[in-house]
Amino acid sequence: MTVPHADGPYVLDRAGRDTPLDSLPAGTNLLFVGDDRSGATDLVYRILAGAPAVGERVILVTTDADAGALVERYQSTLSEPDSLDHLFVVDASDSGLARDIGPLSPTHVEAASSPVDITGIGVGVTNHLRSLDTDRVRLGMVSLSPILERLGAERTFAFCHVLTSRIRSAGHLGLFVVDPSRHAAEHVDILQSLVDGSFRFRTVDGERQFRGTGAVAAVDDWASMA
Repeated sequence: MTVPHADGPYVLDRAGRDTPLDSLPAGTNLLFVGDDRSGATDLVYRILAGAPAVGERVILVTTDADAGALVERYQSTLSEPDSLDHLFVVDASDSGLARDIGPLSPTHVEAASSPVDITGIGVGVTNHLRSLDTDRVRLGMVSLSPILERLGAERTFAFCHVLTSRIRSAGHLGLFVVDPSRHAAEHVDILQSLVDGSFRFRTVDGERQFRGTGAVAAVDDWASMA
């Protein structure tokens, strides 16, 4: 295993497929603007799935599915799906005390009471970061939409500002999903102002496509997702 330098780029060899995108600088935050069917979450998982091969860790924050369902979907993108030592989860779904953590160790799961418990989400992320033995962390938030719907643009912006600033200063990689069909366009634009680049997704004649802006502008035309 080749472990990247702390300040080196994050390799995305499992994500870009036939696109020019193959790495991102440390400290990058990206917004994935699309609904689940369009492939936004799938691309986040592909990028996260490259972490274990280079000794990096993954923190997944879920606000929709509980930890067990999240892990099951994430496992489908891994080359070694039974190896989950690299994965840490913050479960902020509405599953309450009935949360299913699947095959994860309880020490790898932090819980917030619901998507509106942004303090709990922040504490969960912080606890995981403190427990990790590496500065190389890929964080995926799937998704911001329940937070934005319930707390509104101002509080969601404040929460994301703190989290993206921390990711940027620590040299981590932050990936955030938002479903534009659930929000006013100006609210999505507010979130986009916090990140270094964004992917937008669409489906044309049954084909899922995406394109990038900012830090991922190398994918400047619509590219097909496998």
